[in-house]
Amino acid sequence: MNSAEIAKLAHVSRTTVSRVLNGHANVSEKTRRRVEAVIQEQHYFPDAAARNLVGKQSRVLGLFIIDLGAAADEYTISRSQFFYDYIPYAIDIASRHGYNLLTTILRAGTMDDVDRLFQSRSISGGILMGDHLGQDLLDRFSARGYRLVLFNQIRRSPSPNVLAVNYDNFKCGRLAGEALAERGHVRIAHVTGEPDKLTVQDRLEGFESALASAGVPFDRGRYLEYGAFNRRSGGYEATLRLLQRNREHLPTAVCAGSATMLMGTFQAIRDMGLRIPEDISLIGIDEADAAVYTTPPLSVVSTSCEEIAKLTVARLMALVEDEGEAPVREYVIPDAALTLRSSIRTLNQPV
Repeated sequence: MNSAEIAKLAHVSRTTVSRVLNGHANVSEKTRRRVEAVIQEQHYFPDAAARNLVGKQSRVLGLFIIDLGAAADEYTISRSQFFYDYIPYAIDIASRHGYNLLTTILRAGTMDDVDRLFQSRSISGGILMGDHLGQDLLDRFSARGYRLVLFNQIRRSPSPNVLAVNYDNFKCGRLAGEALAERGHVRIAHVTGEPDKLTVQDRLEGFESALASAGVPFDRGRYLEYGAFNRRSGGYEATLRLLQRNREHLPTAVCAGSATMLMGTFQAIRDMGLRIPEDISLIGIDEADAAVYTTPPLSVVSTSCEEIAKLTVARLMALVEDEGEAPVREYVIPDAALTLRSSIRTLNQPV
């Protein structure tokens, strides 16, 4: 969107749009209101610097972390193991190729920051990750030609300028479920994040698939609890709810759906006076730095933030620098590995 397109929609000249943008007085109030209405409707963010960048490509990439549930005084990056690991890799990879990485947290009511940064030519492309973004916004960004990589947001790319990158979350869930079922567990619980997240949906599907293949029934009503995916408190509170309502029929094993939730789940089990793994075995999806140092060390299905950063940043740079359509518009990162530690015991063995 540029001033000429704004002028066409408002049925005025480009000079009139310029006068409105620069606050000149020689524009009637009626015309000014009409132009301003179009500017607001189209989310147009003019920037004086943009005029000096015509024909030049910005060497800045945007990393947009979507956190719709955060309170004003909450920290987003520092509380999430994934972002804590991913961002340094992404900065390093971008820097090695001559790009800077601008990180912006998108909270409710701040989605126009994406338009502002693209339209001011402050960034040449962006990575969107975190909470699930509404389809209307994704359609808007896609239609405006923004070059974007969407990580764990959508399964199919809507346009040639948008890449969909997803981890093999089904595989992650399946590996976790297999690790518990193969060790004789039947009463298995799953604590996970918000149900609208693709990551949550696919990991849960893989987890249930593993149990079904092993002939282990999974009672969603009893042993499934949703919490906050990137919050330790979300894992803690969800686990407490699950254990308290199942006091008379506790699970023998729990799977936590993310690294951050895993540490909350670990603490909740301990605070309920239960032992790991003697009373409840525990496994998490995604590596948590602290998992090696807990007592006992925690089993995980580990994913590679380095591989995620390599693919998302490299693909975005290629998308920015390539004038043609991307040859591949959907990627799935397959790397996932089970790391067994002493937080899981095999049933029918002495405690």
